[in-house]
Parts: sequence; C-alpha cells; structure tokens
Amino acid sequence: MLSCDSPKDNLRILVLGGTYFLGPSIVNAALRNNHSVTLFNRGVTNPKLFPELKLINGDRELGIKAYNPLMKEHWDVIIDVWPEKSKLVDEATSSLMDHTDHYVFISSIAVYSDFQQVGLIEESDVVNLPSNMEEWGYSEEKLAAELFISDRFPDGHTILRPGPIKGWRDPALDLLYWCIKLNRDESIIAPGSGFDPLQFIDVNDVGRFAIMASENKNVGIYNCVGPRKEPLLWKDFLELSKKHFNSQAQLHWASEEFLASNEVSSFTDLPLWAPLSEDKGFMQISNKKLTQTGFVYTPVNTTLDDCMKWFRDNMDTNLKFGTDEIDIGLERSRELELIAQLIE
Repeated sequence: MLSCDSPKDNLRILVLGGTYFLGPSIVNAALRNNHSVTLFNRGVTNPKLFPELKLINGDRELGIKAYNPLMKEHWDVIIDVWPEKSKLVDEATSSLMDHTDHYVFISSIAVYSDFQQVGLIEESDVVNLPSNMEEWGYSEEKLAAELFISDRFPDGHTILRPGPIKGWRDPALDLLYWCIKLNRDESIIAPGSGFDPLQFIDVNDVGRFAIMASENKNVGIYNCVGPRKEPLLWKDFLELSKKHFNSQAQLHWASEEFLASNEVSSFTDLPLWAPLSEDKGFMQISNKKLTQTGFVYTPVNTTLDDCMKWFRDNMDTNLKFGTDEIDIGLERSRELELIAQLIE
C-alpha cells in the first residue's frame, strides 16, 4: 500500500505545527522513512506527542518575530500543515525563503470556484481575491497562501488540495456518524438514491503523500481526494461499511424529494452527503494527477477502523446526534419518524 516506503536520502524536515490532526500523520510518515524531523509550534496542543523530536517553540500569531529561533538553521523541506490565515503563510514564507529548498503546503479544494463542474483538475478556475481582504473567507485565505508559496518558491513548492480528511485522530463526526450508526445496528436513513458520489481521503494518505512529494521533489499542485482511485457511490460505501462492521442495520433509502419535503438537509442532517442536484462536482474532483505518481490509497476499511478506534478511545460513546449536544446528524426520534413514513 505505499509509495512512501522505499529508502530515500535522509531529509531534514521542519513541520510547522505537527501535533493536532493531520500533523501527526505527516510526522509519522517522515519518521517511517528515517527522515530527521523538527517541530515548530507553541508546545500547547498535544504537547506529549513526539517527545523524542526536537521542538522549537514559536507562536505564529506573533508575526515575523516568531520565526527568529529558526534563523540559524536550514531544512531540506518545510511542511506547513494547516494555517487558515494567509497572513501566517506570508510571514512564514518571507522569513524562511533562505532556509529551505522546498515548501509543502496543505491547502484545500475549497479554492475552486465552480463546484457545478465535474472532474475539477488542478488548473481549473479558482475563486477571485477581492481587493478588500475583509471580504475574504476560508477559500480566499487558502488561495492567497498558495500564491505566496508559488511566488516565493517557484521551483520548490508542493501544494496539496485535500477534500474531507478522515481517519485517525479525526475530530469531526461526519464519517464517524455513519460508522457509529452502523455499529449500533440501528435502522437508518440512507441519503438519496445511493448513486450520489462520495469523496474523502485518509489522513495518513495526506501525510504519506506530503512526504513522498518531499522525497521526489514533486513540484506543483495536487488534488488529494479519494478514498480510492475509482469513484465511490453512497450505495457502495454504506454496503461496504455495513459488511465490514458485520452490521445488522437496515438501510432506508430516502429520495431527495422526500428529504426536502421533510426539511432534512445535506451535510448537516446527513453528514458528507452532497447530492448531485446541489454542487454536482464537489464530490467528483479529479485525482488523476495524484494517482499518476504511483500513489496507492489506504483501504477504506482501514479508515473506518481508525475512525472507530479513535472514537472509542477518546470520545463519549453515547453521543446523541441531532441534539444541542451534537448538532450534526439526525436526532434518533426524528429519524424513526422518517423511517415510519418511508415504510407506510
């Protein structure tokens, strides 16, 4: 399963962040390939992770002066994990231009401008950047960050654009919603006809590709979407998951019309569901450039198991979806009412 296991020259890698969700997967992928990793962060988030690694303390919110402790060193690669403010990337890249040959950045598919288009590729149109930065949202901030990086490291940058990232350490409850429901053996509302597409990528795959791109000096932009090379439909996903968990749950497929008439929303009430009638291209981003590198995805079953293990080890297993406590998913009594309507 990996194109990141073959021996490579030892790289000196600086990871900006590294201890929340995606960061640990990047660090572990680097360590598996015997690279030398230094972390740069505040030492606040999960400070007990990676005690064996060198940590340089710094708070990026403090501006350019935060990078002063890095000024005496040089790294083969710097990996910038997940800042949502382009200002942080502007400051990091301007400060570290002479301290690395390769800058890897985790961006997002959110930079694309038209999700009605199926098969978006890395060269597809992106959002506009209003001159008034107060009008910028997440998409604009990510795109501005990309532009800083490509401008300052024209021959030494890799930009990853993931869709939803799932798996080990996942703090979100969207993929987990379906895993938990199936493990509870509950009869559940399944979204639409079953023929809407679904995309997500295992967090460890993003980590592995970040390291693979560092090793191979893959320059440019890569859509990081999965969970496999071939398209995945909701029908296939739920049946695969049900079989994997040996679940006795009964799936009640509810048409878009039925769900709309009952004010059931995509994404919030039915997590990760993006029906074709809405943004038909959102879950059909092209992964051709990524797979042409020889990259091989983690099996979907492994992602499901990682989600459930993290959930059982770190969260309240009695989650009540669709409530003030957990505002994602369908509240159980509401779901049972909908199922009753479907089987009348």
